[in-house]
Amino acid sequence: MIARKSALIIFIQLLNGILGFIGLKFIALYMQPWEYGVVGFAYGFVALFSIFGDLGFGAAHVKRISEGKDEGKCVGTFAATKLILTGILASATILSIILWRFVFGRGFETPVHEQAVYILLFYFVLANLSQVFTTTFSAKKEIAKGQIPYFIYTIIRVFITIIIAYFGFGVLALAYTYLIGEVFQFVVAYYFFRTYPVKKPSLDYLKNYAKFAFPMAIASASYIVILNIDKVFIQLFWGAQQVGEYFAVFNLSRFVLNFSSALAVLLLPTISEYHAKNYMDDIRKLTLTSERYLSMITFPIVILLVVLAEPVIHILLSDKYLPALTVLQILPFFVLFEVLSQPYQSQLQGMNMPHIVRNRILLMMIVSIVLNLILVPVDIQSLGLKLAGLGATGSALAIVIAYFVGFITTRVYAFRVANMKGNHRIILHIVSAALMGIIIYYLTNIFYIGRWYELIGISLLGLFIYLGILFILREFNKEDFNLFLDTLNIKKMLAYIIDELKGR
Repeated sequence: MIARKSALIIFIQLLNGILGFIGLKFIALYMQPWEYGVVGFAYGFVALFSIFGDLGFGAAHVKRISEGKDEGKCVGTFAATKLILTGILASATILSIILWRFVFGRGFETPVHEQAVYILLFYFVLANLSQVFTTTFSAKKEIAKGQIPYFIYTIIRVFITIIIAYFGFGVLALAYTYLIGEVFQFVVAYYFFRTYPVKKPSLDYLKNYAKFAFPMAIASASYIVILNIDKVFIQLFWGAQQVGEYFAVFNLSRFVLNFSSALAVLLLPTISEYHAKNYMDDIRKLTLTSERYLSMITFPIVILLVVLAEPVIHILLSDKYLPALTVLQILPFFVLFEVLSQPYQSQLQGMNMPHIVRNRILLMMIVSIVLNLILVPVDIQSLGLKLAGLGATGSALAIVIAYFVGFITTRVYAFRVANMKGNHRIILHIVSAALMGIIIYYLTNIFYIGRWYELIGISLLGLFIYLGILFILREFNKEDFNLFLDTLNIKKMLAYIIDELKGR
């Protein structure tokens, strides 16, 4: 069932990704990179303050419900906490703007930048409150209820984005698409949630949540900083044009993370449940199996994205974004390191070791900030420092190196704490993906890839070559093939969705 639920998440995220690409294509065709850059900056700016909106309580909610705590008290306590945290999020964002403008005497590049920030702030406030519902669904492993609202959000946002981009309604209208989409997500999620028990918040439960949440607070905050500080740095030192180019390419790369997040949604509550019952062998088996399948799926996608970077930008975006070609050839590797780390993070977190997850991500954040400071600016005139001046490319290098550090740290902790040496079969995935990448690279030097169907064709050929090499190396067998077929069985998938929505 874990495989089917994971497949449902991946399927919906795949649809989200396709819709997202369509919206991004319209933005690329009918809007300028600097316009998308304004929205990207506003999103990244507010996202930095969204660290106050969770502080690890989301993970604590999943952990406590999966352990069998009173569901009504858990929901009531979590909801009250999220209301308070959302207020802190909004207050911190507004206070920072006041300090930036009136105390430090600075401003934004244009008035539109500041207006976009306020619009995105409303989006983040509503999204944070929606997590009361969606996090509860995740804790109960009710995947359909958790994914359908987000799918509705994507449909609405992309539909409006297409209209806004085509008719040239401008930057602020584009920012509003996030908020309008989130309104629909909130309503649909609440509809699914309306029959759930909600009891009076419990002080004892709050203390119990806080015990797990506080180490995770630093982890969740650091994670948000890592994924958003780059856009702020690029805006500060280079401007909206380069932010737009980077943000578009970043979204293309980040799509692959859906495979990791799909499994992470299920791994934490499952491992937590196993740990509560002391099923240690099952935890190890689940971790290694998850690592193997995530690696098998992710390696070829990342390598294809890197090798086909130029036709990907040309076809999925537009030639206006070709200055970010080097960025797309670097960024996907951060996704790879995160995917390979995910099973072990879930294991350590599910075994009541959130401090290890905290230490890892805190180290990554420090590495990311330091490298962004060194690699992105040309100089810092107030300090008289000459720096690398790589711009968006520097941010790409910074995030990849930070995630590589995180990957190594995770594996060291997993070995020391749980004696997990990892799945050595991953070496075969590396070899197969590398050989596939070399073959596709030489083919692209012979045949020009200029149409969407040619891009799909060369990608499918690459996947066929990859699986063929794995089959020769006896790493992909009939059992794996049957598992994928059964997991993707549409009839069984629909039956599961219907049963969950009917509360069976």
